[in-house]
Amino acid sequence: MTDGGIRLASLAAGILVASACGAYAQQAGGTDTDLTDVRGQSVMERQRPGYDAAGIRAGGFMVYPTASVTEAYNDNIFATSNNETDDFITTLAAGVAVNSTWSRHALNLNAGLSQDFYADNTGEDRFDWNVGASGTLDISSATALTGGLSYAQRHEDRGDPSSPAAADEPVEYNLFTGNAALSQNFARVTATVGGEYRDYDYDDSTSVGGLPIDQDFRDREEFYERVRLAYNVSPDTNFFVEGQLDQREYDLQPPVVGITRDSDGWQVVVGSEFRLTNLAQGGAYVGYQERSYDEATFTDTDGLTYGANVDWFVTPMTTVTFTADQSVQETTIGGSSGFDRQTFGVDVDHELMRNLILSGGLSYGNNDFNSSPRDDDLLGASAGVLYLLNRNVDVGLRYTFEDRDSNVATADYTRNVVAITLTGKL
Repeated sequence: MTDGGIRLASLAAGILVASACGAYAQQAGGTDTDLTDVRGQSVMERQRPGYDAAGIRAGGFMVYPTASVTEAYNDNIFATSNNETDDFITTLAAGVAVNSTWSRHALNLNAGLSQDFYADNTGEDRFDWNVGASGTLDISSATALTGGLSYAQRHEDRGDPSSPAAADEPVEYNLFTGNAALSQNFARVTATVGGEYRDYDYDDSTSVGGLPIDQDFRDREEFYERVRLAYNVSPDTNFFVEGQLDQREYDLQPPVVGITRDSDGWQVVVGSEFRLTNLAQGGAYVGYQERSYDEATFTDTDGLTYGANVDWFVTPMTTVTFTADQSVQETTIGGSSGFDRQTFGVDVDHELMRNLILSGGLSYGNNDFNSSPRDDDLLGASAGVLYLLNRNVDVGLRYTFEDRDSNVATADYTRNVVAITLTGKL
């Protein structure tokens, strides 16, 4: 048996022992596992006394630390169309969330880190981390200022269409984001003005043959400005109209690089954020968008834009979530200005017992690359089970499937991943 197989078997054995101990503790301690009708709240949102982390009180804050270990098997780690390479991956992760408990205003802090260890392909090992803060300043009963800052070191998945296939390791990048918004209530009307800033900084890479792969041409800044007017039909339902402008500016410009990828866009949408009694909650919008590029050889884009994220409470113990999105995304694939992304998904969470949750999902996406003949269809599926042993330990088992069917033959790939995760929390 390989080292990865031994680790997977060891973790599975540990989980079985922990599960048995948890089951015995439930029987001995009489933990409440009765199913209560709380329809009108999603399966993953509802409180579970005896299974939710208690947290640590620190003055006017609650601190929620977590740590986890995941053992996964991936049958196509490089996301290739042939000659697939499989591997076992161990992921160690830790995080902390700090939330204020003040009667007015709010401050939330978070931080996390994650280290991937590959059993055979150690060049794929990655270390990611992030820190962030968000908050609300209640200026008055009708006026609020919200905002947030975050910084993260991440890496691109091998299946990312913009990631260089010849790189000897995944491309890393840093992402800084900041946002702020001011909201004012006028009886049944709420006006909101806000903005967001994103800065992407990509690290250079090296080819398998040792040649440098410059990634500085991908560094960019993005600016977003939004105005929304919402009519509040009730305390938890509104209809809104929103306008947005955005600018995407790349750090390197001609003649340093061959083309400029700078662009400007705008969109106007109408939508609603709602709660329909105890049947459904969420939001949806539809509208028109347009994007123009500074580069003369790039084709401008325009057309429909939409989005949705809706929870349907089928029964008190079953939640079905529908998602949809249509937007223009950045890419650095040669000859393409960007791609129109469409995604649709449906996920199901079922509370078999108070501490046993089954889940599954299906998704479809299409990436249509502008100024390029490339077109990708993406299919996804997942299934999982989450077992809450007690308020301090969770065990999860999950399977995911990915398939990309492209008219560029070398871009096709299929991937299967099975993962077991043991999570500790306070």
